[in-house]
Amino acid sequence: MGITTILNNGVLGLTAQSRALGSISSNIANATTTGYKATETQFDDVFLKDRSSNVGDPGSGVRAYNRLDNRAGTTSQTGVTTNASILGNGYFVVQDIDFLNGTAGTTTGSGAPSDSNVELTRAGDFSKDKDGYLVNNAGKALMGFKIDPNNPSATIGSTSGLTPVSLKGLTDYHEATTQASLAMNLPTAQAVAASPTLANTTGATLNLIDKSGTAGTTTLRFMKSGLAEDGSTTWKVYNAGTVGADGQAVGSVKASDPATWQPMGSMTFDRSGVLTGGANGSKLSMGINPGGNFGPISVDLGTYGKPDDSVTSIADMDIGTRSSQNGIAAGSYQGAELTSDGYVAANFAGGRQRYLYHVPDALVANPQDLENLSGTSFRATTESGAIKLAAFGSPSGDGKTGNTTAGASLNNNSVEGSNVNIESQFTTLIQAQRTYSAASKLVSTADEMTQTTLTLKA
Repeated sequence: MGITTILNNGVLGLTAQSRALGSISSNIANATTTGYKATETQFDDVFLKDRSSNVGDPGSGVRAYNRLDNRAGTTSQTGVTTNASILGNGYFVVQDIDFLNGTAGTTTGSGAPSDSNVELTRAGDFSKDKDGYLVNNAGKALMGFKIDPNNPSATIGSTSGLTPVSLKGLTDYHEATTQASLAMNLPTAQAVAASPTLANTTGATLNLIDKSGTAGTTTLRFMKSGLAEDGSTTWKVYNAGTVGADGQAVGSVKASDPATWQPMGSMTFDRSGVLTGGANGSKLSMGINPGGNFGPISVDLGTYGKPDDSVTSIADMDIGTRSSQNGIAAGSYQGAELTSDGYVAANFAGGRQRYLYHVPDALVANPQDLENLSGTSFRATTESGAIKLAAFGSPSGDGKTGNTTAGASLNNNSVEGSNVNIESQFTTLIQAQRTYSAASKLVSTADEMTQTTLTLKA
């Protein structure tokens, strides 16, 4: 081994340990960064080959390379409904907000997402930015599959089908009522009548939402039309008119004029006052079409053979009037959340919820070989394997032991912190510092040997 080899080994040692010190410094600096993954510097001995490809003696230096520490970080609760941490393997798919806006270098932002331009992250500290996108603190927009709020059974496709999750416009979001339900107890003492009047009918009011998101009401009237020897009764149901938000009647039906009421159908109760006449357990529904800015509405009046949440006619019982409808009024948006099974859901007044996006779990075969873009964002490489998208599962169990899930799931209202172990980093720092000093001693020794040789020659 000559002086040149000794000098080369020292320089390579300095270079390798300098790279290690750079990784350590980055790890320590990001010890509290959400979703940060530590970098581990590893070393290999260098073997040189001669012109005949014969491997020479070892001791030709060292090379350093970095690998990603893919272990999960600690989880902490934030109370923010759009925050989530991943329980299990995988990553969120994100894209740079500048790319989406067409300002990232020469990109236009118009290309379909692909493995080459999307990024992966465990930093789930998402919140709405000024443009309505859900972005994390690194400015990366969450990607998902957009779905129809009324048909949330979206399947997981490929990365090309992903779109940035946007909450823009939800403050004005609304849906017209298409379904309503009513539960009440009709008075058994009501007399049998042949034609409806205000006096011989019992009324109930349903709240509705029209196509513009404005509230209104519809009145239903119930008339006892028959009493059988076995004690069963028959009642006719009428649509007694709809009133808009302005207080004006919609259409030609007037609540004060029974002659305009529209028959909806009949219902029968057995002697105990429970709905009968249909298959036990099936629903009794009737339709109304108020007109104006209201669409057709199916009204659920209960379940055959089941008194709970049904219209009944039971003696000496007052269950009150309970009604509901599926419309969403404009201006009733209350916020969004990331669910444990990977949906972005919008919440509205009255406990109504609509799924807007299906967020996938992104998996690669070798996550240690992902390209490290920033410590919190990564990109798939040939070595890591292509991105495969899966659905997040819903955890089951008691929340403490024996929990199972179909793949990874999301921990709501929380974020995953850095996986940096400070104690380990300082131990590695000391080792790298001492090795760096030892390598520098090799360089200075080789220099002294060179100077001695030159002196001998002189």
